[in-house]
Amino acid sequence: MADTAHGDIAQITPDAVAASLARGDGGFGRQQRSYYDHPVLRGAHWRWEIIWYFYVGGLMSGSAILAAAADTFGDDDDRSVVRNGRWLALVGAAVSPVLLIKDLGRPDRFLHMMRILKLKSPMSVGVWSLITFSAFSGIAALEELRGRVPWLLGGLLPRGLRNLVHALAAAFTGSYTGVLIAATAVPVWNIGRRQIPAIFVCSAVATACAAQAALLALGNGSAKTITKLERIEFVAALTEGALLVDYASSAGETGQVLFGGETGQRLRANTLIGGIAVPALLNLASLFVKPNHAAKRHVVKTLVAAGLTLYGGYVLRKSLIEAGRASADDPRAALRQPE
Repeated sequence: MADTAHGDIAQITPDAVAASLARGDGGFGRQQRSYYDHPVLRGAHWRWEIIWYFYVGGLMSGSAILAAAADTFGDDDDRSVVRNGRWLALVGAAVSPVLLIKDLGRPDRFLHMMRILKLKSPMSVGVWSLITFSAFSGIAALEELRGRVPWLLGGLLPRGLRNLVHALAAAFTGSYTGVLIAATAVPVWNIGRRQIPAIFVCSAVATACAAQAALLALGNGSAKTITKLERIEFVAALTEGALLVDYASSAGETGQVLFGGETGQRLRANTLIGGIAVPALLNLASLFVKPNHAAKRHVVKTLVAAGLTLYGGYVLRKSLIEAGRASADDPRAALRQPE
């Protein structure tokens, strides 16, 4: 029997099959990848549109959460976070469907997903969460633009309740993309089903804090507010890093497509080190400075930390999607027993 992948001849005997089974290479007496070396799974075709869809979705979700929290619990100095967060959320809510529709190829495919809500389908639930989020982002932007919301809506949903619903919809939208990929049969995604949704939420909050801090630094915003944002980013980023380390530890051999090789080097350099560790060190002083006595912020430091965090969030999503394609193409990973 010829081995088309390696060009050698394998003699199939009972002893060869037994030895092969002991080695875990399929029982055929040769190191074949799978039946006729064909992948078991069909890999995702996703390209740059979905990478940016995931990234924009995280940034807009985190921005909406910050805006809702600042509007409910913040003071006058935090007013700029409310304004910037609402507009970032609205822009993201407008851009995300465009990216998704471009990936789907035809607008009617997006419309078909809206015909019915399937609670067992992450894609269906995700689309409806995006619609809900977009609606409340529009309401928040209208309130920001006009200083008030329509009378009927304002009477039915007080400001605190509107902020709560908007924040919950944002958190759900920020995590659903992680749930979406973790619910697939792609080995490297499925084995991280406990960590990936939480990683996406933490990354969303961290990148939103970075974007807000950069806008405030460029616009001569409140040093007190920037200090608050840096504290939130510090906690969110370190939690994200801890989850990534736990993901790498629990994924074992299956996770090598993400945490090993060139992809792993890029993830460590640009996300774990450049996007989490370095900004955390730069923002460390914020933990020991009283927000109401914060000195004038160093603009360059804030912009560098924000830029590294934002780029690290992008690399995280790009690496996950590329690793998913590689994992789907590896039949051994698909056939390997769960670890």
